[in-house]
Amino acid sequence: MKLRLLTAAIVAAAFVLPTLAAPAPSTTIPQDFLAGYDAGLYRIEGRGERAVPLWLDGEVRKIIKAGTGWYFLTSLGVLYSPDLGVFEDRSAGLPVKTYKRLEGGRKSFLTETQDLKDLELDRADPLVIATCTKDAAWVSRDGGKSWKSYGSPVDTTGLKAVSLAPFPGSGESALWASHPIKGLFVRKLDSGGWTSANAGLAMILGTTSVEEIADVVPGQNGAVWASDSFVPRIYKMDAKAKTFTTSWAESADFGCAESLDILPDGSLRFVADGYVARLDTASGKVESDERAATIARAAVRAKPDWQTLCISWAEEGRQASLSELWLLSFKDRKPYRAQAENRRALYLMTGFVVHPESRAKYDGVMDSRRLDAVVIDMKDDFGRLRFEPRDPLLRKVGKVSSPLDVETFTREWKSKGRYLIARIPVFKDEVAYKYEGGKYAVRDSGTGGPWQGYNVTKKVAATTTAPTPLVPKGPAVSEDGPLPPQPQGAQAAAPQDERTPIPEYWVDPYCEEVWAYNVAIANEIVARGFDEVQFDYIRFPTDGANIGQVSYRWKDAGMDKESALASFLRFARENIAAPISIDIYGANGWYRSGVRTGQDVELMAKYVDVICPMLYPSHFEQGFLAQTPTEQRPYRIYRIGALRNAYIARKKVVVRPYVQAFFLNVSYDRAFYSPDYVKREVAGIRDSTNLGLTFWNNSGRYDDIPVLDVGPDGRLASGKPITVPSQKILD
Repeated sequence: MKLRLLTAAIVAAAFVLPTLAAPAPSTTIPQDFLAGYDAGLYRIEGRGERAVPLWLDGEVRKIIKAGTGWYFLTSLGVLYSPDLGVFEDRSAGLPVKTYKRLEGGRKSFLTETQDLKDLELDRADPLVIATCTKDAAWVSRDGGKSWKSYGSPVDTTGLKAVSLAPFPGSGESALWASHPIKGLFVRKLDSGGWTSANAGLAMILGTTSVEEIADVVPGQNGAVWASDSFVPRIYKMDAKAKTFTTSWAESADFGCAESLDILPDGSLRFVADGYVARLDTASGKVESDERAATIARAAVRAKPDWQTLCISWAEEGRQASLSELWLLSFKDRKPYRAQAENRRALYLMTGFVVHPESRAKYDGVMDSRRLDAVVIDMKDDFGRLRFEPRDPLLRKVGKVSSPLDVETFTREWKSKGRYLIARIPVFKDEVAYKYEGGKYAVRDSGTGGPWQGYNVTKKVAATTTAPTPLVPKGPAVSEDGPLPPQPQGAQAAAPQDERTPIPEYWVDPYCEEVWAYNVAIANEIVARGFDEVQFDYIRFPTDGANIGQVSYRWKDAGMDKESALASFLRFARENIAAPISIDIYGANGWYRSGVRTGQDVELMAKYVDVICPMLYPSHFEQGFLAQTPTEQRPYRIYRIGALRNAYIARKKVVVRPYVQAFFLNVSYDRAFYSPDYVKREVAGIRDSTNLGLTFWNNSGRYDDIPVLDVGPDGRLASGKPITVPSQKILD
């Protein structure tokens, strides 16, 4: 397939981002080089003065020179160009993802190559290339004209990087792949299976998980180099010992090294947050690579309104490349993002703001704690609408309970400068679940009816008594052992396990009618005064002993959990003229894996303005990040968790975490929960992304939240103390 060729030249005005250092002299910038943006590929001419469009059909994330031609990693898959004039699709045979679209009440389908995470070249043979989706690694031996799947080294999703580098100890051609939880794996191209290559790599404290590997590249003399996504470390494989040794590390608990590039002199170039560096692999010394950074800044100046993602230029008789340049100079073009930034919110169930008396109490909490936003249920966790709807669809499907006088409330609180966020649980909805006899409910493949999760309590075997004189029952029996002989006159009965229904009702996330219903709620509530829409339970059901029996009758061919959620969010984004936020599990923003829920942060970040990870320390394993001093665990979880969310999303969203302002009866909370616990969570956010937060206490008890120190830009003042109130505000 040949893609359109554009030849018109575009001259961009010079523009220097204030956060970047001043550019080096223009002589350090090549006369011509290539730059990939979030909206196309350009040749940059005149040392950054002119940008000539070459291909404009999507994002260009990575550029690789291969002999006389070029490979490109794009949002549409793999492209090849022999001459930068003709571009050929080289994605045939790679897996595709189907997205459902809903326009004017009619559905249609869009099929795209699955999101490719990486693209690498075999240095010995420019026809051999490797890529990966979240689910599998792939290799082509004919320049992308055909592909072979090598599967995944583990059975959970989330692959990050691939490489074609020597197999440890043998030097044979091998495929490497990194997984966000299980680490780094390698396999020979022509024989054998996947083998773990984690020896010497960093582990996440308090877990059995290996820190995610960001990049892997072959070095000189058979060496293999790797770097981390979330800690500042670079490793070299000792092929003889089959273990990695650390070549560079910083003491910081968060950092990254992306886009590794071995240079002719044996040094290693990489991109970190805000700079390009060069590692002297002999001494371990790292210095700033100003020439490479200057070329990247020239690409930014050439197209100042676009996000620069990658560059490639001639250097020392070779073609050098850098990608992941959002780390060096980030730009987000989403139109609603800015108004969603720096919001300091309180979550309130609707009942707390329906009546003027309780509303006044929480108004006082917000003033005293320096909060400027509130999250309120406009559809609650049972699916009940908490306002009187006007839309005929909402009147038809919805059920109203204890409604808020929306106009009075919004007028009153917006006059005080409050930013109003409408929380809308999406796919957990008892009202929609029961609508028309379960039309929208997820189905039970065993019964054929609506599915509801249940937990199982194992019961000890009982006995039934024959019609003979009663005798004492036998002793209690372990569920793991056989029944002992029963007394005469008694007959053993099969154990009866007790099923306890889980009080959750799930509708089908593939159902476009459910999408339309929730978007209609959002649009009405925005039209009536709310500033932002927040979708909760934007996921698939996960709980219940019978989770394996869930089926989805609205699922269309080619779709999966991630494409279902992305399709809904794309539909929402196209139809809601306001900021959109979503709530996710804390773990789903910690690791690059949606696993059971379908919450793929990297994918969802394309469509939303804000992601709100629930990083509650009580909900992680109790030893997670609990190293000494143990009381600092809430700070660590929120600081590192917020940063990991932002980096997985490539900073495309505002990360506004939910802050645990409640006690849960788990071991860590029993030992440490207090106002200081909440204060440390806030400090973790302040010292990381610092773009907003929301306090959560479902009971409305907010005695433990601190008084925030807020700067003139609305952000938490960095480095300044956050006080804890000495007196309670609420009973």
